[in-house]
Amino acid sequence: MKFSRKNFLLMAGATSLTALGAEALSENDHKASLPDLETELEKVLGLSGEYGKNYGKSKIKAFHLHNQPKSSPLHQNLEALWLDVFEKTNGELFVSPLPQDASLQGGDPQAVRLVSTGRFEVVSVAAPIIDKLSPDVVGIQNLSFIYQSSQEVFEIINQPIFAKILDHSVAKYNLKYLSNGTFDNGMRVITSVEAKPIYNLDSFKDLIIRIPPSYDFQQAMQALEANPKFFTMNEVYDVLKNRIVEAQENPLSVAKGFALHEVTKYLNMTNHAWSGYNTFFNSNFWNKLSPSNRKVISELLPIYQAKQIKAQGDYNSAVYKELTTKYGMTATQPDCSKAVQKLIPIYKSIYSQLNSQAKSLINSKLEQKTGVKFS
Repeated sequence: MKFSRKNFLLMAGATSLTALGAEALSENDHKASLPDLETELEKVLGLSGEYGKNYGKSKIKAFHLHNQPKSSPLHQNLEALWLDVFEKTNGELFVSPLPQDASLQGGDPQAVRLVSTGRFEVVSVAAPIIDKLSPDVVGIQNLSFIYQSSQEVFEIINQPIFAKILDHSVAKYNLKYLSNGTFDNGMRVITSVEAKPIYNLDSFKDLIIRIPPSYDFQQAMQALEANPKFFTMNEVYDVLKNRIVEAQENPLSVAKGFALHEVTKYLNMTNHAWSGYNTFFNSNFWNKLSPSNRKVISELLPIYQAKQIKAQGDYNSAVYKELTTKYGMTATQPDCSKAVQKLIPIYKSIYSQLNSQAKSLINSKLEQKTGVKFS
């Protein structure tokens, strides 16, 4: 059986409709069985042609939430990953990537909650969103001004021990993490309004800046004397437009994907932290998959992780050029050389929450960067 990208994308759209229709039908008839629902949905929606035949052969249908737009390397990579899984499971497993968290009002936190409780099956989410769920492990990813590149981060988090301890850390929330289950988004930079360019650490003083709902990031920004405010990603454009905040920090791809060039002037290349997407499965969903299906996913993840990292790096380079030429943003190269010393107390706070195995992964990096002993 041959599956095309076109058919797969068509199926992804109709799967979303199917989910909504199934929910509505189940509210009206709680006694209806799944085959009955499929029969009724076939009457209402229709699944014609080759697409309909492929969809009908899929025994398992699931959803993968993430906060990036359809045009992002993350979404494109997830489409390719799940199409490959679909083919290699002979059409048995059908997973639809849903961009921008399917427009959930609560954004990433709600997406994680709904995967944990089983409403959806898979979610890819940045570390700042889950540092309260996994303070003993994921804080490794939240260290500001420690990493110089995405490569440095992946050298740590692609070690087998990281996957093991992160999976164990989130297990109590009914979440499952796999080796090579993190995708890249690049180094975080700051976009700011016209009155607030960033040239050095003094520019952070009293800067009202949007950050994700993360205590680790809050501590870091406060140590730099900024005034951080929590907003979900789907609120960022509006809070900047309405000047509720003066700046936000995210990778370059976010500035492009969410059209932040329309509401900010400066592209401040702080490269202050790394950002990526840790992928979690609902544990019950994962455990119910056949061993062969789990094997297919586990074997394909490192392949598509490598592809996505490369695509994201290329994309971020192109986005920088586009933002500063086509969209007229002004780039700055802030002097943040003294940030590490100011943040040592924050590093110690994050480090103190890590378990012993997580500490062993980051200990030498922290000591090298700070010149301070961590034990």
